[in-house]
Amino acid sequence: MAEGQLYKKFALYYDKIYKNVDYAGESEFINWAVNKHKTSSGFEIMDVACGTGSHAKILKNSFKVTGVDINEDMIKIAQDKVPEADFIIGNMKDLNIGKKFDVIICIFSAIHYNRDLKELDITLTNFYNHMKDGGILIYDLSFNTENWIEGLVSLDTVVEDKLKIARMCQSQLKNGIFNANFVFLVKDDGKFDFDIDEHELGVFKINDVSDLMEKIGFKTFIYADFKEKKWESGEGQRPIFVGVKNSKQVEK
Repeated sequence: MAEGQLYKKFALYYDKIYKNVDYAGESEFINWAVNKHKTSSGFEIMDVACGTGSHAKILKNSFKVTGVDINEDMIKIAQDKVPEADFIIGNMKDLNIGKKFDVIICIFSAIHYNRDLKELDITLTNFYNHMKDGGILIYDLSFNTENWIEGLVSLDTVVEDKLKIARMCQSQLKNGIFNANFVFLVKDDGKFDFDIDEHELGVFKINDVSDLMEKIGFKTFIYADFKEKKWESGEGQRPIFVGVKNSKQVEK
């Protein structure tokens, strides 16, 4: 499936499927990390792969927000949800906004749309070049070799009076790529629909990503599951990368 088609058919249901995500808690961690690590003077944030704008809706209280997503339908929902923010259709791999930010976030597993270290290098370098000196980058590495469980089945459901949704996926790793084929069954106002939403996601070694961050010029910190606690191997928690742009590093 072309990247621009991701969630194309089911963007309308995105917020219902992810209604239990702790957007407030993740946004609280972002504010904490900014206060702890950022040394640039401004408060402009770019939310890459912003989806329907649920993080932006909270972060607008602390930052001037620019949201970026590859999916036009997601952007339309985000614009309605957060009219105070600016939203742009774009791809993290070749983004060129022409300005620099104090904070860049790319969360909710979005960084995994880079399928290998070469693509990740391009994207992280692009982020670096969109950051002010002393700015920070935050992203989660949800799918990694430390916590991967082969064959794990996930099931998400939505049950409302006129809307029923079941979405199922099984983890299968091949050549470092998680082919996440989400099977959707939807009954909306009495009408049934069925489809498969296909995603190719890179699964990385945490040390490889840390080394890449350092190579690009970031000073890197890794926290555990959007908490004020350093990530440690073997605990099964989601690694949250915080990279500080080194003002002495020459831009790529």
